[in-house]
Amino acid sequence: MTESTARSGHWRHSAAVVGLVGVGLALLFAVRVLTAVDGDATIFVGFGEDAAPTREYAEEKLGPLFLRTGQGHDGKYFFVQANDPLLLDPDLNALVLDRPLYRSQRMLYPLLAGAGGALAPEAVVWGLLVTNILALGAGTWATALLSRNMKLSPWWGLAFGLNPGVLSEMVIDGAGIVAAAAAFAAVVLMLKDRVGYAVLLLTLAALSREAMLLAAFGCAWWLWRQQRESRKAVMVAAVPIVGVTLWAFYLRWRIGWDAGVSQVEEIGWPFIGFAEAVETWVGDPLSLGIGFMLLALLLVYAGRAFVSRELVGWAFIGFVALGVLFTEQVWRNYFDITRAVAPIITAFVLLIVASRSGSQRTGVRL
Repeated sequence: MTESTARSGHWRHSAAVVGLVGVGLALLFAVRVLTAVDGDATIFVGFGEDAAPTREYAEEKLGPLFLRTGQGHDGKYFFVQANDPLLLDPDLNALVLDRPLYRSQRMLYPLLAGAGGALAPEAVVWGLLVTNILALGAGTWATALLSRNMKLSPWWGLAFGLNPGVLSEMVIDGAGIVAAAAAFAAVVLMLKDRVGYAVLLLTLAALSREAMLLAAFGCAWWLWRQQRESRKAVMVAAVPIVGVTLWAFYLRWRIGWDAGVSQVEEIGWPFIGFAEAVETWVGDPLSLGIGFMLLALLLVYAGRAFVSRELVGWAFIGFVALGVLFTEQVWRNYFDITRAVAPIITAFVLLIVASRSGSQRTGVRL
C-alpha cells in the first residue's frame, strides 16, 4: 500500500468519525428537547394551534399533539406528505396542505421519513426526526471529506452539523437537512470525478428542496469555466431540471393544474423583503443585528466565491441571489432566513478557513 493510499484511507476514516460526532450531537439535541416534553416527538413536527385543517388531520391519526402558537411550522406539512408521499389519495392528504403543489414538490424527505408511505402515522412522527438526524450526520461526513480535500482538518465538517440553519430545520422537521447533505455530498463526488453519482445526488437534493437546482447550476458553471468540461456541465445542469420537471408533471396529474392559491410567496423584488423586515426589527436589536450580519455574509460570500477557484464556493453562489430576492416573511425571523441560506453559512466557513490557511486548490481528488 502506497503512502498516498494509506493517507487517503486515514482521511476517509477521520471524516467518518466526524460524521458520527455529528449524529451524536444531533441525538443529544433531540433527547434534550424530548426530555422536556415527556418524549412527545410531535414537538418537532410543528403543528400549530391556528392551522386547523392540518391539526385536525393529525389529531385524527395521532390523538393529542404538542401544539405551537399560531400556524406552526413546515414539519406539519411533511407529516401529511409522509403518510402519502406518492399522492395516491390526494383528496385525503394533499388537500390538507396550504399550497399543495408547492409543498408536494419537496418529496424526498417525506418519502424517506415515511418509508414510501409504508409506516403508520405514529411511526412517521419518529421517521421525520430520525431521517433528519441521519441526514445531519451524512452532511457532516460529506463536509469533513470536503474539508480534507481543501487541506483542512476534517473537524471543519462540523460547520455543517453546527450550522444554525441546519439546527433550525431539525427543530421543525424541515426538508433542508436532507437537501443540503445531498448537495454537499455531490460536491465531494464532483471533485472525485464521479459526475454521474454527483448528478444523482443533485437531483435528489432538488427533489427535497427545489432551490437546490441553484447548486446544480453552480456546479455546472464551475465545470464549464474552471474545468472546461462542457458536456459534463450540461449534464449536471440538465438532469436535475428534468427530474424536478417530471415530478412537477406527476403532481399536476394527481392534484390538478390549478390548485386555487398562489404557490410561491417567498420571492419578490431584490432587497425589498430585507428593507421591509428592517421595519419589523425596530426595537429588536438582536434581530436587527443578525439580519444585517446575514446580509453582509451574503455579499462577502459572493466576493469570496468569485475570487476563489473552489467548487464549494461556486456550488452555492446562487443562494446569494436567492437571498436578496426573499420576501419579508422569510427575512423577518432569523430562524427562517438562516434555514433559507444554510448552505452558504457552511460553505462560507470553509472558504474563510481555506483562504486564511493559504490552501485553496482546484479539483484535487480524494
